[in-house]
Amino acid sequence: MEEIIIKKYENRRLYCVNTAKYVSIADIRDMITEGKNIKVVEKATGKDITKYVLMQVLLEERYEVMPEFFIKILLQSPVKILEQFFQGYFPYMFDYFLKMREGQMMNMQFPNMFFGSQQQQFPFGGFNMQQQMPVMPNMAAMTNPTAMMEEIIKRLAELEKKLK
Repeated sequence: MEEIIIKKYENRRLYCVNTAKYVSIADIRDMITEGKNIKVVEKATGKDITKYVLMQVLLEERYEVMPEFFIKILLQSPVKILEQFFQGYFPYMFDYFLKMREGQMMNMQFPNMFFGSQQQQFPFGGFNMQQQMPVMPNMAAMTNPTAMMEEIIKRLAELEKKLK
């Protein structure tokens, strides 16, 4: 796949070398959405700032998706912990969430690295999950991220009360 090179000038303008024209953050978002591979470099230094620009796209386009408390946790957490979370744990859990959302949760097998030597249908193999846990809402039907987060927080509070 061809790499699209975008140069960021000191005046913050973004110039796409491949098309020989200036682009906006929205244009970059569209390129990413289309599956294109982009690389953004500072014109003056040649430094790769792709991640920085992608974060800018994310925050400008989808800032309402990320709850404020999550952003604060990210800012307060040590870099090493964030690195471990986003490189190791997050990809696994996001894949888990997508499969759950697609209705494949009941057929999903869990890797040995997390749940012992034998593959199990549920990660909590020793007890009946349906008897222990409240019925979870249909996550695919919950399209409002705020409502979804409120539901998660509510259920977490219920679990905390049970543990006390």
